[in-house]
Amino acid sequence: MTVRHLLDNLHRARLRRLAHRCCRLVAVLALSAHVGSTHALSSDSEQPIQIEADRAEADENRRVTIYRGDAVITQGSLRITGETVWIYFNENDEFIKLVSVGSPAHLRQLPDGAKDYRTADAKRLEYYAQKNLILLLGNAVYGQGKDKIRADRIEYDSLRGKMLARAAPVRGKSKDGKNKPKTRVKIQITPKKKSN
Repeated sequence: MTVRHLLDNLHRARLRRLAHRCCRLVAVLALSAHVGSTHALSSDSEQPIQIEADRAEADENRRVTIYRGDAVITQGSLRITGETVWIYFNENDEFIKLVSVGSPAHLRQLPDGAKDYRTADAKRLEYYAQKNLILLLGNAVYGQGKDKIRADRIEYDSLRGKMLARAAPVRGKSKDGKNKPKTRVKIQITPKKKSN
C-alpha cells in the first residue's frame, strides 16, 4: 500500500468518525434543544443529517470538529447555523458541547403540534449536552412566533424548564462623558386571538 493510499484511507476513516460524531450530536440536539413543555418534532431524530460548510476539520487530539464558512447543520426541522461551529467530544467520543458564532448564530426547531418555529439567535450560541443548557451570548433573542425575549445573555436549562435573561452590565462613559445607558431585558408577548 502506498503512502497516498494510506493517507486516503486515514482521511476517509476520519471523515466517517466526523460524520458519526455529527449524527450523534444532532440526535442529542433534536431531543434536548426544545424549550418549555412542547417538544421538538418527534420525527426530527429519524431524518437524515445534512452538514454544509466551506471547510470541515477534525482535531483528534483536542477532540473537536470545526466547520468554517457559513456552517449549516440540519436534521428535520432542526437547523443550526453560524460562521463557525465547533463540536466537542470527550475521551469516550461522546458529544459534550457545541459552540456556534456568527452574525448571528442561529438555532431553529419546530415543536410537535406547532405552526411557528422556536428560534434562538445570538453572537455566540453554546449548548452543553450533559447539563442540557443553552447559552445565548451577545444580542440574544429567543422566541416562538411573535413572542420574543431579548437580552445580552439568555440561559435556558431544558432539564428544569428554567430560563434566565440578563441585561449587559453598564461599563464606562459615552463619548460625551455621560454614563452609558443601561441595557434592559425586553419581552414581547402577543395576545392570543379570540376564537368565536
